[in-house]
Amino acid sequence: MLHKNVQMVDIDVDHWRNLQELFIESSKEKRRIIVIHENGEIHKFIHSDRIAIEQPIDRVTSPQEDAEKVYQANNEKADFVMILERRAVERYMAEVQNAWLPTQDIDEYVYAMYSKLSDFENGIVTYPGAAKENLGLQWRIGATYEEFHNVVKAIVRPKTTAILGLFEEGKLWASLVLGFDEEMKIELITSVPVKTGADVGSLRDAAGSFVELVQTTHPECSVGLFAQLASFRSWIRSEDKKAELTKLVEQGDFLFNPNLQQLMSS
Repeated sequence: MLHKNVQMVDIDVDHWRNLQELFIESSKEKRRIIVIHENGEIHKFIHSDRIAIEQPIDRVTSPQEDAEKVYQANNEKADFVMILERRAVERYMAEVQNAWLPTQDIDEYVYAMYSKLSDFENGIVTYPGAAKENLGLQWRIGATYEEFHNVVKAIVRPKTTAILGLFEEGKLWASLVLGFDEEMKIELITSVPVKTGADVGSLRDAAGSFVELVQTTHPECSVGLFAQLASFRSWIRSEDKKAELTKLVEQGDFLFNPNLQQLMSS
C-alpha cells in the first residue's frame, strides 16, 4: 500500500514527532539485555544501558527458557531479554535482503521482514513476547496489518486524500495527510499546514477548515478523521474498536468528514 517512490513533503516536524510517539514503539527506547552466542557459547551478555546485571546462565542451551531465566533474574532492570545466535542472525539478514523485490510495496516488504522472524524462533529470541512483537519499530494501533489494510481499502477512494487531525484542549496536537494513487498506493505523506498548538475551535470547525485547506493543494479528501487526543488514545487501547468508536462518535469526541456512515458500517 506504500508506493515505492512515496513523497514525504512539507511535513511539520512537531506533527511527525507527536505521531511517532502515538503510533510507534521502538525497541531502542526500551531497556534490553542482549545475549549473543554461537552454538551455545556466550560471546556477549550486556545491558543496553551498560548497568550491572545478573547472569544466571553460563551457556545457552534452551533459548526460550534461558531468556525467561535472564529476565526473571533482572526483571526490574529490563523490559525484555534478547538472545541471538550469531549464525542465525546472519541467515536471517541474508534471507531478508534476498527477498526484496523492486516492485514490492515498502510496507509489504517490512511486514514480511518482521514475520520472517518466526522462522528463527530459536535463533532470534525475546522474552517476554516474540521477537516479531518486540524488535525494531512496532505499531501501537491495536490492529493487525491485514485489518488496517482492509479498512483503508473500504473507506478511501483511489486518487484521493485521507486526513487525520488530533486535538487537545481546542488546540492542534498533530495531523497527517495521505495521498493515494489510482492503485490505492500511498504516494504522498504530508501534514496540514497549521502549527501544533494553534487554536482551532470546535472539532467540527477544525474538520471543515482542514478538509477545505488540504483540498486547495491536494486531491479531494475521501475521508477525514478528527478526534480529541485522549479519546483517540482510548480507542487505540480498546479491544472492541467498533463499539468504542460508536461511543466516541456519540460523545462528539470523534468526527468524520466525510464518509462517517461508510466507516461506521465497515
